[in-house]
Amino acid sequence: MSDKNASPNIKSYEIITEDLVKETLQNDRGKNAELLSWELKDFTNKGDGYMSVITSIQVKFKENGEMFEKSYVAKLNPLRPKSSLNDLTEGAFYHEITILFNVIEDMNKELETLGLPRIKTPKIYSKTEEKEKEGFITENLRTQGFVLHDRMKGQDLNHALLVVEELGRFHASSLLLEETIAPKTFLETYDNFEEPYLEVNSPTFKPFEVLFTSQAEGAIKYLKSFPKYEKCVNWIKTNGPSFYKIYIEAFIPNKPFDVLVHGDSWTNNMLFKYDEKNKPIDIRFVDLQCSRKASPAVDLVYFFYTSLDGDVRSKYFNDLLFAYYQSFSRVLNLAQMTVPFSFKELQNEVEKRKIFGIVTGIFIVQGVLFASEDEIWDFNELTDDNIEEFTETQKKNAQKIGNREGPFKDRFLSLFDDMLESNVFWEETGVQRKNIS
Repeated sequence: MSDKNASPNIKSYEIITEDLVKETLQNDRGKNAELLSWELKDFTNKGDGYMSVITSIQVKFKENGEMFEKSYVAKLNPLRPKSSLNDLTEGAFYHEITILFNVIEDMNKELETLGLPRIKTPKIYSKTEEKEKEGFITENLRTQGFVLHDRMKGQDLNHALLVVEELGRFHASSLLLEETIAPKTFLETYDNFEEPYLEVNSPTFKPFEVLFTSQAEGAIKYLKSFPKYEKCVNWIKTNGPSFYKIYIEAFIPNKPFDVLVHGDSWTNNMLFKYDEKNKPIDIRFVDLQCSRKASPAVDLVYFFYTSLDGDVRSKYFNDLLFAYYQSFSRVLNLAQMTVPFSFKELQNEVEKRKIFGIVTGIFIVQGVLFASEDEIWDFNELTDDNIEEFTETQKKNAQKIGNREGPFKDRFLSLFDDMLESNVFWEETGVQRKNIS
């Protein structure tokens, strides 16, 4: 019934069984859908996913005497060699399944009660949570016209408005759900909501600690050629060893800034649909494995500093914040709930979180956005024994990216132009520091 030879022989594909495909089909089309055949076809590029294997399932089926074809997307445990990343990978799968299957579905019920559209994430049809066989299957958004934005190009205002408006609905609907489940919390209500691997001293986060530090070192080396950024170089020398800690501690919520966030809101985790004039008209958020309770400003600055060019960010920063705030407030007003913070308070919170935005910007822009196929981080090659070697390779790749002609220079330096203009970087960050020499 199946043909797995259509794709490379990847062990993760064995997670997809005929029973799982049947379950997917019937949850989508109903019990009358009869599975005839299925095959796997790859459609992603290196760099489109880092903590998983993603492939498509092409299905042929019969329904009410007629023949049909349909495509689904499977997200699977990459089944890497044993390392400290394994617990992180498995935990992220359990967590994302909980977010998509349970939390977002309950958020959707809150929105439907108000007559509002569902959260714009893929429909999920089946899952497997057996150890080392973790995965789930969703609708294939690409067959509906959704595509990734070119990660090397900053999003324009039209794209960014879709993003911030949907983030506003996402965050607000989590507050509706929080009120419904009270006095219980998200942690008490949903299994696998906790993320023990996202702690400063967690061994599972060690590879990312090393990567954050290496990206800081790469930024220092690059910026030294530009006297204008000497102040930024000194700041990174002092704070670079704590980048991973800044990242983790940014996700600690503080009332009233406490919502469910996407948590990984950069351009590769969004798909867009376009009209005949190539204007974006719809959006879907994907990759919810980092979704957690945090300040809404985390999603906003993460997006602003990883996915926008400097000119768009500087020109429309407050316009985008206001569009977000209107979308967020609209949902809560319809539910007759108090908006927990004013627009001015949101502006102040975002300003405080700019350090997190710059740290993620350095990490993503330098390490991912402009990397070629052979320079993309390949976590399949990372083990506990070769972290230092892996890091040295990434440093060399970062240097190659920096020396290459193209848009990298303007995009990267714009981060530090913003840094120079913001007072928050020249105040105490509240983290222990040791200099990068």
